[in-house]
Parts: sequence; C-alpha cells; structure tokens
Amino acid sequence: MRITENLLSERYLYNQNKINEKKLKMQSQITNNTKLEKLTDNVGDSLEAIKLDANIRKMETFQKNISYAKDYLSITMDSIENIAGETQKIIGQLTNLDNALNNSNIPTVTQSIKLSLRAIVDSLNEKRNDMYLFGGTDFSNAPWSIDANGRAIRNATNVTGEIKVQITQNIKDTINITGNKIEGTDLIDTLNDILAVLEANNVPDSNLQQRLNNAYNAIVNLQSLNGEKLNRLDDINSLLDKQMLNTQELLSKKKDIDPAKLIVDLQYQDYVLQMSYKLAATILPKSLLDYL
Repeated sequence: MRITENLLSERYLYNQNKINEKKLKMQSQITNNTKLEKLTDNVGDSLEAIKLDANIRKMETFQKNISYAKDYLSITMDSIENIAGETQKIIGQLTNLDNALNNSNIPTVTQSIKLSLRAIVDSLNEKRNDMYLFGGTDFSNAPWSIDANGRAIRNATNVTGEIKVQITQNIKDTINITGNKIEGTDLIDTLNDILAVLEANNVPDSNLQQRLNNAYNAIVNLQSLNGEKLNRLDDINSLLDKQMLNTQELLSKKKDIDPAKLIVDLQYQDYVLQMSYKLAATILPKSLLDYL
C-alpha cells in the first residue's frame, strides 16, 4: 500500500479530532459532574440510573405523604386529647354529685357540662386544610353542632369516608378517624342523656355514669390507635431514609465522576495533543522525497 501525503494528513486530523472529542467530553463531565450525559454514553448504566432516579422520586413522594399524614394525625391527636380532657372533667363533676350534700350544685354542674359539650363539639369540628378531621370525606358542613336545647347533634349525613395516603409502594393507609368511630364510643349520646337527667334536677345514676366511663375509655383507645399510627409512620419514614440513602449511593456510583482521576486524564489528553502538534509540525511539512 502506498502511503501518500493526503493519507498522512487525514490520519493526523482524525487522531486530532478524537483527542479533542475526548477532551471536550471530559470537560463537560467535570462541569456537569456526571459521566452519563447521554443515553449512548453507557446504555446499561444509563438505564439503571434512570430506574434508580425514578425510585428516588417515588420515595420522595412517599415521604411527603408521610409528612402530610403525620401533620394530620398530630392535629387529630390534639383534638382527641381535648375531648378526653373535657370528658374526664365531666366524670369528676358527676362523681362529686353522688354526695347528697352537693345536690344543690346540680344547676352549676349542668351549665359546666354544657360548656364542656360545646368544647367537645368544637374539637370534633376541628379542620385541617378545610377538611373536617372527624367528618369523613364530606367537607361541606361542620359534622356536629349544638342545638337550641344545648344538645350535640350530627349535621353531616355521612361521616364514614376514609382519607388515605400512599406511604410505600404497597401500603395505602387511612389517616383520619371517621365520625362513625366517634359515634361508636357512645360519648355524644351519653352526654345528651346526662344533660336530660340533670335538667330534670336529678343526679345521673350509676348506669349512666358507667356509660360515660366506657365512652371515655373508648376515646382513649382511639387516642392510642392514633398514636400507634404516628409511631408506625415514623418507623416507615426511617426505613425510607435508609432506602433513599442506599439508592442515592448506587445512583452516584453510576453517574458521578471521580474529579481527581478525570482531571489527570484530561491533563494526559492535553499532553498527547500538544505532542501531536509538535510531531505534526515536524513531519507534515515534509514530502516523501525528504525521506528518500
């Protein structure tokens, strides 16, 4: 094969272009801090990086949902604590009325219990982002109110709706305490019945007081279940933190550059390029006759 001057020039230019391409790619990787700028850079690693990045986005969404759920449950916890506190106060007042010497206090106790019932209804109508905590999924009206007789009544036609959030790939959890669970404690009906007895200037009997104690215990149970949900969300969030960290490390291995190594490689390519310029300046101006 005859080596012509054109062939030498073409080969030289080809090598120069390849070196410049390597340099540009390295400079771009250093600037963008990634070695996977295009899918074609490394198809396998690029596809794996896309999958890992998608998993990170999902986990971030789950953690946002958990944060929202914890906020919702914390407000619910405060409301239940208020309800439990008012109920406990009523229990104490009724216990004092069992002493015949305190019968003259019935009107005062009656008024106090009405105020406590109103406070309980206010807690049952607590909202978070315009959503009633205990109203199910009907947010149009306050679930409960106080009527003209001072009794608690339910306004909403349906308080059973559950509010759910996705907290992991396979878990969608309910974050609200539905109104029917509140009604299931028998607290509202019991307090209404107690007020009816007191307004007749009578002391509630042991059966009615036992109903109130049972209702109080049921409210405390709801409080405990709410607390367990908060603890479970904390545990799941901790697991997601660990998964997130592991996934980010895997993604980093796929995408991130080694700056020190890349800078050394870049300097080497620059050295090769400079040497190529010098050799070209020495060889290319000569013709084949110079070597004969």
